[in-house]
Amino acid sequence: MASSRAALVRTLIWGGIAAALFGFLFYYADEFVRLAQTTQNSCKVQEGMNTVYYSNATPEPCAARGGTFAEGSWWFVLAPIAMAFALSYAHGVFTGLFWDTIGLKPRK
Repeated sequence: MASSRAALVRTLIWGGIAAALFGFLFYYADEFVRLAQTTQNSCKVQEGMNTVYYSNATPEPCAARGGTFAEGSWWFVLAPIAMAFALSYAHGVFTGLFWDTIGLKPRK
């Protein structure tokens, strides 16, 4: 009984971590898109309710489109990649523990 309770607690903890990471991702989705889009120099143009990014931009054509020039940096790509790894790991651990907790095991 104690081991099943401990397994349930571990499952719930990892489920909470995965849920928190998903919530964080959805809450900051626009920021992650911005980071991914600005790994190269880009031009951010607001078109109605949408934001459009143009890659490999220069300041002059960006200003002509009425956009905002953003100088890119290669390390901006690390945040979305790190988030993908963290989410994948947490969700994988939770899923494995979940199936073990309800008693489904692979055949040997």
